[in-house]
Amino acid sequence: MVIWRYLTFQKFVKLIGLGAVWFAKLGIFEDVEEGITPELTRQKMKTQHREMEAWFPDEERRSQIRRFVEDNEQYGRDLIVANCWCIREQESKDMWTKYAEGNEGVVIKSTAGALTRALVQSLKNKWWIGKVSYIDRATHDGMSMYEGHQAHLRAFLKGRSYSDESELRIATMNFVAPGCLNPDGSPPNEKQQKGFIDASSGPGIYVKANLSTLINELHTAPGASESHRAKIDVMLSKVGIRLPVERSELTP
Repeated sequence: MVIWRYLTFQKFVKLIGLGAVWFAKLGIFEDVEEGITPELTRQKMKTQHREMEAWFPDEERRSQIRRFVEDNEQYGRDLIVANCWCIREQESKDMWTKYAEGNEGVVIKSTAGALTRALVQSLKNKWWIGKVSYIDRATHDGMSMYEGHQAHLRAFLKGRSYSDESELRIATMNFVAPGCLNPDGSPPNEKQQKGFIDASSGPGIYVKANLSTLINELHTAPGASESHRAKIDVMLSKVGIRLPVERSELTP
């Protein structure tokens, strides 16, 4: 499966300099409904929770039960972080415009298999990968109540208005551990080296990646200059990545 990752030049420099892929938490994505439960599933869950309220005599616990869905959603939007790719055989002019501004953007061409192999050692089996399903959240009836409680499953649903992105998503938890870096790019501290430390108060994490495995091809923006292409070529050589840097086949 051919996939593409469109990046601004600044984000590309970070990727190469850190040797790590950025995973952003759902709560900071453009789609404000990332990680939100489809409405029909929500209604079923709310009905079940209203029945549960009768189990407890005190208002405090009843109030907690009433907030189960909302609290679970908010926790999931902080807990789950994702890295997103576009599934297409060829480059997309719209994706260049949306995610790699100007003439200095870069796109990585890879495959789903290469993405998995590049990251799996760092993610320590705590990850999920799959195509995003584009739904109408008001009418979607394909999620059970059990699935509705699972933040990592809700992370693979998006509104239909985003369907043109044809997204493959790899997700993990917002923990810093061996194989991960802090949001500022710093390595795990002594405590983080010993286990999975919650980083949900931050915007996400970097996950160390084998870039030679990940990057099958690298294309500069349709309007990129030859000197910009050469600069990227030098950057790659310095970190031991040897592959031709090609200009996009699309017209500027």
